[in-house]
Amino acid sequence: MNWKKTCKAAGFIAVMTFSLVGCNTEVSYSPQEIMEQALQESKEPLTYYGEYTLDMGELGGTAQVKEWVKDGNRRMELTGDNGEHVITVTTDSQVISYDVTENTAYKMAFPQGELDGLQSPRDQVQLIFNLVKDTHEIKIVGEEKVAGRDTYKIVAKTKKTESLFGNMEAWIDKKTWLTLKMKTDNAGNQMITEYSKLNVGEKIDDQQFTLELPKDVTIQEISGEDTSQSISFEVAKEKLGAFLTVPQENGLTLDKISMDKGLEDRPEYSFDYGLDGQLAFFVTIFKADPSLAEIEPIVNEKEMSIRGQKGTVMDDENFRSISWQENGYQYNIVGENPELTLEDLLSYVQHMTLVQ
Repeated sequence: MNWKKTCKAAGFIAVMTFSLVGCNTEVSYSPQEIMEQALQESKEPLTYYGEYTLDMGELGGTAQVKEWVKDGNRRMELTGDNGEHVITVTTDSQVISYDVTENTAYKMAFPQGELDGLQSPRDQVQLIFNLVKDTHEIKIVGEEKVAGRDTYKIVAKTKKTESLFGNMEAWIDKKTWLTLKMKTDNAGNQMITEYSKLNVGEKIDDQQFTLELPKDVTIQEISGEDTSQSISFEVAKEKLGAFLTVPQENGLTLDKISMDKGLEDRPEYSFDYGLDGQLAFFVTIFKADPSLAEIEPIVNEKEMSIRGQKGTVMDDENFRSISWQENGYQYNIVGENPELTLEDLLSYVQHMTLVQ
């Protein structure tokens, strides 16, 4: 799995679907009250048609997006400045993404209703602001118009120079509580999403949420269910051959091993470790892709020598990880206990032993 590309793609999707739904009111709010109000779901799902520009800077260029939202369904049509044309339709049971230029499509099916949480903008935004509430100062800096609508402008400034999320600015519509504009700055790369049109209550034909694909399209089916399976240590040895593992000592235990089929015919193995009965960290291992060595560190990653190999680390209050390649495998270790520092994780990595 090309995990760096996957991370960038995930960020791209998150920005594309970045909108908030809440209640209609004109009273004054504190920054915290505005965020809480904006993150509440309205009793009736909002129906609207919108157009916005998505500028991902050096990470992905600029794209124009058209968006139809009704009864929890969403259709987005993206046209990029590099010739991209992608149509994505999300319902309560599946996601279909069609790349018109490449004539390829991805289908991901879910049990009925399971997608409700995945497609909720509230959940996406709530996650981000929960992550920054302790690392950023959040305040209202004014009221401005975006797409001809009155908005509150909220600024979240990081309290330290190194943070998983950089400075953020959000323009939240007073009436619909949609985020009409969002600006983020991470490691010098600025991303901006800004609506130029928003027609609330527009009549939208249900046919918009049915995507007819060409007969000659190449379709990849992706399961929305957890396809990983628990395996024993002996099976992991049989599948991986010689690989590195963290010794079980000083209260550290290997609690679970799972295998996922992954992408590109490269199964991914996950080793979950606990410390004194609590979650500690997990290590993932899969066959290395030589092209990864040419990919620059993603946002807030730093290059570091890991076990004598070129690697990267990310050290944030809310997320710590270490990645490197060794003997044909890609290794990633991700902290799950916030009390474990990057130095703690590096120590575990240095003491890893070879299993054959």
